[in-house]
Amino acid sequence: MSLIAEFELTNPILLDTRRTVPDIDVQVEDEQLSLDDLPKLVFWASGDTDDLEQFERLLPSDPTIEEYERLADLGGRRLYRISLTEAGRVGMTYSKAVELDITFLKIWGSGETLRYRAQVPSREALFAYRDVCRERNLSFRLVSLFQGEFSEADEFGVTARQREVLLHALEEGYFDVPRQTTLEELAEDLDVSDQALSAILRRGQANLLRHTLTTDAPT
Repeated sequence: MSLIAEFELTNPILLDTRRTVPDIDVQVEDEQLSLDDLPKLVFWASGDTDDLEQFERLLPSDPTIEEYERLADLGGRRLYRISLTEAGRVGMTYSKAVELDITFLKIWGSGETLRYRAQVPSREALFAYRDVCRERNLSFRLVSLFQGEFSEADEFGVTARQREVLLHALEEGYFDVPRQTTLEELAEDLDVSDQALSAILRRGQANLLRHTLTTDAPT
């Protein structure tokens, strides 16, 4: 049975801009990691026109942003992609979450604090993630922790995200000999970095083997 955690995190990414325009609601759409480029964040900003205009004017001077691009404008909502500076990279905890089998379901908020909803495999994994945040001086506050719905993935010890990735890799021939696709192609299909996808595959395979082939597998 998986766990769903909700927690608040004081994250430096866009913090100055969010403080200055506290009525803007931010919702993260995607976190993009790369070994060869600056990490990127795709997010929606929602609010009235004046606040959105002020928000966008502040983006070039935000210390966590190297550059930004407006991808869409739906009136009261704008979609942005930002490249992060070293100051912003501190708040990019996605890769650590992947290593701990934690799947971010939603990241949203306004003002100083962002709220996260995440699927976590155990309390120990959540607390290990909390410790990573504290090591980076990111203030972590657990709001709620409850059991999620049972799924087929739970039976085999993999998270929903691991199941999605493993099945896609299988269907695309990643496990064939010879392979029919590459890690880079799978990562592009799933819109994640090569590094993140590799971690998901390793964790998923390890969990699957542990729950099906070891002597202490559940019955």
